[in-house]
Amino acid sequence: MKGKTALIPFVASLALVLLTGCFAMNEAKLRYAETMAVLDVDYNGEVIRDLRYGEQPRNLYDLYLPEDTSGEKAKHLILFIHGGSWTSGSKEDGQPFCRNFSAHGYTSASISYTLSDESNSPTILSINQEVRAAVMAIEAKCAELGIDLADMAVSGFSAGACQALMYGLNTAAAYDGLPVRFILQQSGPTSFEPSIWRSSDVHWSVRRQAGLDGSKSGDAAWISRFSGKSVTAAMVESGEADAIWREVSPFTYVTSTSVPVLSAYGVHDGIVPPVSRIILERALEEKGVPHDTIVLEHSGHALACDVDLQRQFLKLVYEYCEAHF
Repeated sequence: MKGKTALIPFVASLALVLLTGCFAMNEAKLRYAETMAVLDVDYNGEVIRDLRYGEQPRNLYDLYLPEDTSGEKAKHLILFIHGGSWTSGSKEDGQPFCRNFSAHGYTSASISYTLSDESNSPTILSINQEVRAAVMAIEAKCAELGIDLADMAVSGFSAGACQALMYGLNTAAAYDGLPVRFILQQSGPTSFEPSIWRSSDVHWSVRRQAGLDGSKSGDAAWISRFSGKSVTAAMVESGEADAIWREVSPFTYVTSTSVPVLSAYGVHDGIVPPVSRIILERALEEKGVPHDTIVLEHSGHALACDVDLQRQFLKLVYEYCEAHF
């Protein structure tokens, strides 16, 4: 993927953002544990770890079983996709979420996927093929365990939320198989139009590491990074590159038949442009797709300064389960 090495320093940039500024300091040091405690539950189900779904080294998932695997809720899968700017993170990040989902009676799973580094250059679309392979493997494993999955929801945080949106709005519809009933996503990018990532709302370190300096060549490298296609400055100048960044932008796949979407965004997000929320909401509203968005007024990207609103989000998660499964 052209420009992939510029993506690797994002991890350091994200850490800097989380540790800089008053609201971010609260997220990183004071409130994060309290926020994650919202997910704490008494879960006594079985966890089957390090199951393989593909040939790549990171094609692994953990399967969380509800205590009552014969119950009606166990037929519904909630899949979690981790974040990490496509350069870090793992299936273990999904443990608090999956424990909560399965404590409520649902089958759940958390996956790892191929990350961008010096030897790998996955794209948003190629990762979604890995997600699809994981879903197929999970469905087969559950059948082996006597759980006949009927449908699923896809969830994720940050980069994982982007992948959840892409899978639920686009990839899943292209295959016969386990139907997606709704999407749960937090802090997910919804558009890769370069101009919104050059906004002053995005932390300067992220803009610098991304090479978004306002030049056509900088925009071309940005689009190339996420699409895996060789985009040139001339293509940006002519507008030809627009179709390419749109191909990897979740909002472009919203249709009148799209599944419901539950989202959460922090007002002070300096990593994902805050306008991402508005872009997605506008697309959903224009097509008449049911959706809810929790806006965390004091939080940044980690959504860790509005604990009561996190509780509200979790409450809505199970209302969506009741309504759409």
